[in-house]
Amino acid sequence: MNFKPLSLFAFFLLLSPSLAACGGAGAAGETINLRVLNWEDYIGEYELEVDLDGDGEYELYPDVISAFEAYERNVLGKNVKVIYDTFDTNETMLSSLKTGKSTYDLICPSDYTIQKMMSQGMLEPFDSNATPNYDTYASHYLQEQMSFIKADDGEGNLTPISEYSRGYMWGTLGILYNPAKVSKDRGVSEDQVKFDMADWNSLWSPTYHGEMSIKDSMRDTYSVGIMKLFDSEIRQAIADSGYYDENLDLKEGVDVDRVINNITTDDLFLTMDEIFNRCDRETVNEVEDVLLSLKENVFGFEVDSGKDDIIKGLIGMNLAWSGDAVYSMDRGENEADETIYYSVPKTGGNIWFDGWVMPKSDSLHKQEAQEFVDFLSRPDISTANMDTIGYTSFIAGNDVLDLIRLWYDPRSYAMYAYADETALGGSWEDSDFAYDDDGNIVYQNGTGLDEDGYIDYGEHDMTGSTYEMAVVDGTSMTWEQYQDEILGYRWDVVDLTYMFEGTIEDEEGIYDFDSTSPDNNPYLFYTDELEYIEVDGETVTAGRQFYAQYPPSYLIPKLAAMKDYGDNNRFVLTMWENVKGNNLPVWGVIVFGAVIAGVAGFAIAALVTKMRYRKLKVERRKKNRAN
Repeated sequence: MNFKPLSLFAFFLLLSPSLAACGGAGAAGETINLRVLNWEDYIGEYELEVDLDGDGEYELYPDVISAFEAYERNVLGKNVKVIYDTFDTNETMLSSLKTGKSTYDLICPSDYTIQKMMSQGMLEPFDSNATPNYDTYASHYLQEQMSFIKADDGEGNLTPISEYSRGYMWGTLGILYNPAKVSKDRGVSEDQVKFDMADWNSLWSPTYHGEMSIKDSMRDTYSVGIMKLFDSEIRQAIADSGYYDENLDLKEGVDVDRVINNITTDDLFLTMDEIFNRCDRETVNEVEDVLLSLKENVFGFEVDSGKDDIIKGLIGMNLAWSGDAVYSMDRGENEADETIYYSVPKTGGNIWFDGWVMPKSDSLHKQEAQEFVDFLSRPDISTANMDTIGYTSFIAGNDVLDLIRLWYDPRSYAMYAYADETALGGSWEDSDFAYDDDGNIVYQNGTGLDEDGYIDYGEHDMTGSTYEMAVVDGTSMTWEQYQDEILGYRWDVVDLTYMFEGTIEDEEGIYDFDSTSPDNNPYLFYTDELEYIEVDGETVTAGRQFYAQYPPSYLIPKLAAMKDYGDNNRFVLTMWENVKGNNLPVWGVIVFGAVIAGVAGFAIAALVTKMRYRKLKVERRKKNRAN
């Protein structure tokens, strides 16, 4: 660091951290303390290589925050220090903020809390064009969802929350389940379990008595009560839309992308939104009865342990957020040899998001706060965040496309060699595709497993393959030909236009965005994880990690965000107190106590283990693999 002569006043500021935090960006050598409050385990904490200024030179940084501080210092010429704190619930965060004991430049609350903070005049709007990366790379669909939610900005204006926030992560609420355990416990087939989990009503079925834990979260569990209470009305609205058949499956020929592009004016979406946000006294009383009935059928309530409990076999089903579901499915498969699934039922459900906001204060570093948000909105930084926390970023773009392909695209596993760290006594979390000393991904060469059982080089030489074309033992072919001639079966195709449209750069001119094949259209994805379960002539889809990260487009019109309850919050709070009472029924208390006594040591160890997914591979960021 180059120190410059300081005036007596500047020197005094340096001696006073509280005053320095209030200063502007103009004083030479001044340290700007940017106060950031975020959820726990919700930002990239692994090493990453970043080209800060786009000159092609990559530097290694220990984590995302360090990279941002280097960006401010080396690119923008400012000395910014991020003071980073975490919180556990929206309610405790909001309560603490209102005391005035702490001030922050940026906070990352959930959708309804953003709406509440706006209505209480607590937030500073973002400047126009202050976040160009976000404007360019955030999913257009998700931006529309944020714009649809409005609040009184404290000055009598009904304003979209998108003017006061920028989306960070998003997901769904659904059913996480282990069909093998449930089948064994309840004496029904695994296919029947998979079929039933496509219906919210199954949670009330005696067939699944005692198998499920539900969220000790008023809003999340209330949303499930809404889906049960208004099930018939929701089904009728879905049928009336004309998009779906009698089994609530998308009709052939329906352009669901057109529906999504006009989502906030679509009749089905507007109906789902209205039903999902009913919170008048009569509705709340009826939901209370529904949830009391559900309480008698479930194992109990949980705050954050459900994602571990299902891995340990304490429960067979869990009401889960999609990001936690990915965590459970990863760990279940790799640590407990359990195949766990995730479902958003056919009638739809809750879509949620967390976003960055700037609380009003005299000490707000608005410019640096907006720069921090825009830095996080770079696709390369978004991939680092996703790789750490496992949730799904608002941001799309080429880097996120590459990451999702490496995680889930069967083409990746068909053409690249895979290094299994467990074969050498390492962790499955460190296992990844093989890279050479220059950071280039290694192709399969047809020699199978190496002598240590460490690297799988596959059955065919795939050298030269790309996501657009397979090269098998020196012969070029389309991936459709590969599936027909080499595999003997076809992968499914999932349309994620709603997420990636308009965010993919095609500098080499290799894409055809109108194509119906993932070989040419990057908005379409191959997947080999979907299962189709038919019972009594009706078919449902069972999905896993990819399904949880990015729900198929046919589900999107059935998803709605829950808004702030406003004055009706008192009704919902009273309802929730009545529902919770004793968190477990008597039989649940007895069983739970016995189980916990038997696994206490293991449970305690699990509680202190931070959520970790795939360890970030720095070489990925070099993007040297062939296109």
